[in-house]
Amino acid sequence: MNETKLRSFLKSISWRIIATMITFLVALALTRKTLIALKIGALDMALKLIAYFLHERIWGKIKIGKKLHPLEDIKVTRNLEEKDKQIIMEKLKELGYLDE
Repeated sequence: MNETKLRSFLKSISWRIIATMITFLVALALTRKTLIALKIGALDMALKLIAYFLHERIWGKIKIGKKLHPLEDIKVTRNLEEKDKQIIMEKLKELGYLDE
């Protein structure tokens, strides 16, 4: 299943909040200066948020380790008519891919 850009973005944000808190706490422990630790945390968040989002989107395109849908490799040569769609839906239900 492919993720939407919104899902990747929301995952990026939630992870960055956690990771930035860790960075802030490490910077604070090392410098003992709150302002410097906040600046380090903010820069860390901005740069790594972008990097993580791009990383997620690239990995979303890589098929290694993904289970492909059985119909994904079928090349369609014409537009499907309504009767074609009905036949496909019935077969998918029969094979257990769709609920009855």
